[in-house]
Amino acid sequence: MTGDGAADGTRLDSISAPAAGGDTAIFLGGTSAVLTASDGVSTVVARTGDRLPAPLDGTFNRLASRVALNDDGVIAFAASLNSRLATDGVFLFERGGLVPVFDGATLVSANVADLNRRGDLLYGAGRSLWLWSHATRNAVRLVARGGPAPGGGSFDLFGTRPVLNDVGLVAFVAVVNRLPGHSRNDEAAGVFTVDAAGQLVAVLAPQPMSRANARRFLRGAVAINPAGAVALAVVAGSVSGAFLFSPGQPPSRVSDAETVGGNPLRRIDPEYVGVDSNGRVAFEGVFDDGPRLVVASSGSLAALGGPIPGAADFARRLTDSGRIVWVRDGGVESYDGTNAHAIVGPDATPLGQSAALSSPSINDDGVVAFAARQDGLYAWSRGAVTRVAAAGDMIGGIPVATLDDAHVVRGDTIAFFARDVANDPLLGVRRGGDAPLKVVAHGDATPLGGTFDLQPGMLDARGGHVFFVSSVTGGSAEEALFEADIARHAVRALVKHGDAVRGNGRVTSFGPVSLTRRGPAFVAGLDNGAAGVFLAQRGGAFPVVLTGDPVRGTGHRTLAAVGELVTRGDAFLIGGALSGTDGAGGLFLARGRRLSKVIVNGDVVPGSGQILFADPITFGPRGTLFVATFAAADTQAVGLFQRSRRSTRRLLAVGDAMLGGTVTAIAPSGGPRGTAIAALGLGDGAEARAALVRVGR
Repeated sequence: MTGDGAADGTRLDSISAPAAGGDTAIFLGGTSAVLTASDGVSTVVARTGDRLPAPLDGTFNRLASRVALNDDGVIAFAASLNSRLATDGVFLFERGGLVPVFDGATLVSANVADLNRRGDLLYGAGRSLWLWSHATRNAVRLVARGGPAPGGGSFDLFGTRPVLNDVGLVAFVAVVNRLPGHSRNDEAAGVFTVDAAGQLVAVLAPQPMSRANARRFLRGAVAINPAGAVALAVVAGSVSGAFLFSPGQPPSRVSDAETVGGNPLRRIDPEYVGVDSNGRVAFEGVFDDGPRLVVASSGSLAALGGPIPGAADFARRLTDSGRIVWVRDGGVESYDGTNAHAIVGPDATPLGQSAALSSPSINDDGVVAFAARQDGLYAWSRGAVTRVAAAGDMIGGIPVATLDDAHVVRGDTIAFFARDVANDPLLGVRRGGDAPLKVVAHGDATPLGGTFDLQPGMLDARGGHVFFVSSVTGGSAEEALFEADIARHAVRALVKHGDAVRGNGRVTSFGPVSLTRRGPAFVAGLDNGAAGVFLAQRGGAFPVVLTGDPVRGTGHRTLAAVGELVTRGDAFLIGGALSGTDGAGGLFLARGRRLSKVIVNGDVVPGSGQILFADPITFGPRGTLFVATFAAADTQAVGLFQRSRRSTRRLLAVGDAMLGGTVTAIAPSGGPRGTAIAALGLGDGAEARAALVRVGR
């Protein structure tokens, strides 16, 4: 379950995309934390698996990526919880430690937006903005979608980063519709403030604009200082630039300048703006040599340091000491009023190498708070969890940035797809407890000439051999099914695009791959319009099942399409469709020369409802397991079903009771001996937010 620890001590906050083989299951998981950095020292505020503060029970699960910090060093963050009492909550880290945020007797569950020096918290919940008072320990709703906007019309959408000043005034950008004198669907965008009493003011009155420009306006940055001066950086048609709106003064576009320090200012980047107590406005200007920070003061502009290409995820703040903070090249950097420098790198956190750092927030003393996360591929076997690979690992000299959800485990062989920092895929493999090795990477040479253009998804493995489908750029065939022999560091093509299938045309496309006792089976389309399941053998591709084959139990209908594929021994479980005007989809089992119906869309399962769509999971002595969307009363649900002989029963579905709570999501994979291994999302009442379970024994 989430909160459980791997062998290296890492506590996991997520379990997804399981795959199973024998007594081993692999899955994607992650861990997260909120940290501070000051004077070169990083400190953990909270991380996955830490105990929750009273009166809550359980542990922190996933720490949210948005963090807020005030000038007194108080930190606000949200987290999902491994607790029977609550699934999510918002917390403050104060001098006395961690404190849950309650609105009266209710634990606040929301997205943290900002925190002021009084400890008041601005957050978003649903489609509303709320302000929680540290003094009263109560929250008030400030503004909501559909509520009236100043000057007429209704609020439709809000920007994702509203800001709060030290006296409790909130600034935000919003799209307004239903404007007086305009069509119902006409849109306008503006900048607004609202106080704790709900008093709304249009700082920049809604400007009519196209839908596309209104969405660009929402992505602009807004900031506010203690005196209520609001700064805006936006690029949305005619409303473009960095602006300052000071109470009692006319608005000014502070980015109006052709050059800054002799360098042509080409445009601004709307991802950052800040305004200090003196009304100085900082923004990101784009120059010929890249983006630079620029400060506008008393009508003049000055660049703050050199170019910062790749800078992102800025805190919307310019402190009175001139501090700004952002993320670049995976690490947190800041401008301290004089120079830009690194604060903490992705390899310098307790989460391990190459953690993903986000949402830095900085105060006037230079303390930085930020979120960190690391994702990986994990294996469960005989009660122990070990890490297979993680973001930041080097595989074949290539740094891993992310793990894909395409992976298999067969015996002691685990094969998986990952991506590098350029988002190009690579195929990796691990045998036993050895370190992962590269099989092939995007751009590597193929045995057909040209280079691999990997498309993660179609994959199987056994005994140190990996079977995969890949496109080929510049080779003798545009696509093929390949076999990699890990021990010999050799790759060969088994079946190529254009290969002949005896008496049945030529291969034009490839689908899923699954191993049998006679070799790899795969789905393919042919140039004569047929499709089917084929075995890759020394003599080429041999058909096992073809469209047009009769399907027993369907009233003389034939197979019309082939999709998913699961094998066991020399039998095949196929997702496909039947001939006929309805083209009904379903699952079909091929044994020897017989192709039989398992389930067809539209079939009714007693106690559940009508099957709308089904995917194969596995099959064995007790029958066939499949996951399906089904119609239950007036709604649709997802469940795991077992078909044995002539009856079908539901094993587990979203909404069912499990582990003290309710199931919120199901992601199953074929397990040993005809069972399923499923990753479950868990809701209220459960002691964890996700679990890996075996179903069907």
